[in-house]
Amino acid sequence: MKTFKGYLTEFAIQSTSDYVFNTGTNSSGLMIPISGPMFKRIWPDTIRATVFHATDAEHLAGLKRLEGGKKSISAFFSMMANQMEGGIATDGGVVIEMDADILVSAKDDIMSAVDKTGRRWVEMSWFENAQSWGNPAGFDKVERGLNTLIKTLVNKHLPKDITKGEHEYELWGNMKSHLKAGREGGGKRLSLVIKDYFDGVEKVIKKNKKVFETIFYGYAKSKRQTDNAWDEQIVNNIKIKKVHILSDEVDLDGLHDMYPKGLVHEFPDVKFWDYSSELEIYTREVVKKEIGR
Repeated sequence: MKTFKGYLTEFAIQSTSDYVFNTGTNSSGLMIPISGPMFKRIWPDTIRATVFHATDAEHLAGLKRLEGGKKSISAFFSMMANQMEGGIATDGGVVIEMDADILVSAKDDIMSAVDKTGRRWVEMSWFENAQSWGNPAGFDKVERGLNTLIKTLVNKHLPKDITKGEHEYELWGNMKSHLKAGREGGGKRLSLVIKDYFDGVEKVIKKNKKVFETIFYGYAKSKRQTDNAWDEQIVNNIKIKKVHILSDEVDLDGLHDMYPKGLVHEFPDVKFWDYSSELEIYTREVVKKEIGR
């Protein structure tokens, strides 16, 4: 699971078009946008839950700026103590407890990535592999729907002399160069293609709503505990409830320098822990209590 530092790195180097067009030879390589507004239209009844986010002291302020926003981040229901200590993309030592809207819920690492707008993306192959969690039938319809979408968009936006005899995914992967090569207004045409892709993906997901619902939300509606080192929950509209500090993993003097008025001045509740194992137990108990188990 990437922490806030990981998000900032990705934010600086990735673009929406990179994720839309950098694909393989079939639907498995397509990147699916994890869009809060899109999912809200398909599933109006949002799952709101207590989740946790592992980071370090340096990025607390950055995380706070995301409160109540549409930008999504990676969180967890379940994480082992050593991961809380060492962190994933930062030095660790800080765990944020928060309320959030669940966009996608998984028992393992989704391998999500983020674009410059803060939107997260997940490769289609992950959804295919995730079928085993709930064994939803009819995923072949999803694949056919996405293949049809790519073929339709290629034929719509590229001249026939380019598309003739070429595979649609090869044309799709080279869409940017085809649209911009020696022609004015290539950027505008590219924006239209991307809009059509978003609209098309939403239609495919909506048409196969039951299949995706099992994959997206089956884990969040069940035990919310994994045998892996951590699970991954893509969330947005966060509200920080509590900040947990592992005393041996964080420079407390440096923390005081960053927040001279004290953490309690910036955050609603702060607790210091001597042992990460106790914090792990705490997070698991919070999750169990919330789902009534």
